[in-house]
Amino acid sequence: MKKIFFLVGLLFLSTSIVFAADDLIDVGIAKYAVLEAKKDYAPIRISPSENAQRFSHIRRGFVLYADKQNDNFYRIDLGEDKPFWIEKKYADVQAVINEKRIQKIDKIEFDEDKESYKIFIPLYIQNAYSFKEVPDGLEFNLYDVDYRNIEIKNKRGNFNIIPVKKSVLTLKYIAPALFGYDVLPHKDGLVLQIKKIPKINKKKPLKGIKAVVDPGHGGEEKGVCAFGVEEKDVNLKISKQISKALKKRGAKVYMTRKRDKYVSLHDRVLFAQEKKADILLSIHQNSLPDPKDVVNRHGVGMYYYNKQAYALASQLQTQLLKQTGFRNDGINFASFALTRPTNPVSVLVECGYLIDQNEKEKLTNKKFQKEFAKALTTGVENYLRYLVVF
Repeated sequence: MKKIFFLVGLLFLSTSIVFAADDLIDVGIAKYAVLEAKKDYAPIRISPSENAQRFSHIRRGFVLYADKQNDNFYRIDLGEDKPFWIEKKYADVQAVINEKRIQKIDKIEFDEDKESYKIFIPLYIQNAYSFKEVPDGLEFNLYDVDYRNIEIKNKRGNFNIIPVKKSVLTLKYIAPALFGYDVLPHKDGLVLQIKKIPKINKKKPLKGIKAVVDPGHGGEEKGVCAFGVEEKDVNLKISKQISKALKKRGAKVYMTRKRDKYVSLHDRVLFAQEKKADILLSIHQNSLPDPKDVVNRHGVGMYYYNKQAYALASQLQTQLLKQTGFRNDGINFASFALTRPTNPVSVLVECGYLIDQNEKEKLTNKKFQKEFAKALTTGVENYLRYLVVF
């Protein structure tokens, strides 16, 4: 990120000596505060509440324009017909200005290797962006840009520029299924990376696939505690069986923890991305606020956030229900740290309810854990075979 822009912006306002930078937009001295995201995947929300729906996420160092604030949030202008919001804890004010800096994009450059498409977009400021999964592929939006004279170099894959708004570059990737995507920072802009669906061996679909198995909780985070059993221990035992089963069928497998220790949610996601995983499985056991409700609510359940992960969740659920005989607790949309990554394809598995005596007995039985792991592994294989169709 080039900081010169921010310093130039500050020259607009000598009064910044008197006022704190994030107060200037409220006292009418400047129209915009220039924000820089200070954490990777900082959430941009549709309203000023930490429980509000997430519109997008943005990487650390990328830029947003705020035109209003309250105690905890900045209101973001993305050039859309409605405002968005980011919590102050996720962004630092770098400058205050009277109008946005619309960047001119003269070209975008395509490249590819056997695993992914890479599209380089040169920028002197890393602007805000968003993704939208659509029925026929993926839309990537880059805000506050002028792309009227853009040149496309070395185009690869099925990509189109969609003219939606004059200040928003919308690049559409047309594909029947997605297998991971992200934005990567670059010293001269950004790189949009979209993974290709790998060539799957139908007889050995896991061959060459990288998987991360995440045993939920650990250390001081015990998770559910019921009947003298702690969730963190059950998660680890089942995860080890899952790892063995995946390896046996050809996958390259990594675990976020191999013993009883605390690992932060951020570090679990970062670990999966550093290993360049294709699939991330976070393993948990479920509970309820009122244990009496377990009479009606128990069983195995899947949780996903990105639409691309629904197919994986569905195949896992189908196979686990078939093999375990557990009640169907559904395929559920949920905004969890371990379901939100767009790369790798990520699912959180609630193996069962530890507060249910019957399920606890099975989930703590080594033989059942092995059978559970085999069934889940078959579900992953079926998901990969499903991708072969495309």
